[in-house]
Amino acid sequence: MSGQKIRIVKKNDEFSMEYQVGDIFEIDSTWYGGVNVTSRTGIPLSLDKEEYEPWDEEAAGEREVDRYSYELGVMDVFCEMTAAGVKKLAMSHPCDTRQERNSYLPEVKKLCKKYGVKYYPEDEAFITELFPAQANRGKYNFLFYYTDDVLEEYLRLKEEQRRLQETGGYTKQKSYETACAFGRLLSYSQEGIERLIQKAAEADRKE
Repeated sequence: MSGQKIRIVKKNDEFSMEYQVGDIFEIDSTWYGGVNVTSRTGIPLSLDKEEYEPWDEEAAGEREVDRYSYELGVMDVFCEMTAAGVKKLAMSHPCDTRQERNSYLPEVKKLCKKYGVKYYPEDEAFITELFPAQANRGKYNFLFYYTDDVLEEYLRLKEEQRRLQETGGYTKQKSYETACAFGRLLSYSQEGIERLIQKAAEADRKE
């Protein structure tokens, strides 16, 4: 079954932002309760059988949405969630180059104006235990927020991490605490944070 595609029809993990109903994934492997796939950000996902259906693009008579449109759709959702207060801080998916990230800028400005939120072009990804390092190091993305204090808190966390790393004080406990603080800023529950940390560790071990 590896290599075949599936389409998400139900979402059991309400905390995960790594997949949504309608997303299409290629199967990496199977397990007794479903399949394993990899999200766009490199996080491994274990999906239950009830969450997906086989996907045959030709049989469906449809084509997959191009990546540019897909990423804009994701950012639209994040801007709406930020404006509604569901998320204090949201991040676009990482881009490989600054040029690729900036290609979305005209539309990002329109989205932020539409929802009344602000954006910050991040050129130095915040690497913590929350997300796979290999999928984010050296990448570029946008941050979305409603009030300036949220961005200030994010930048403070990054600066504190840098200072601790330079002075040798970035212990395993501090690394964990930083990831948790980052997760809370992204409005994840503690349960969701723990799950993301575990999945990120699994993804990094595979590299």
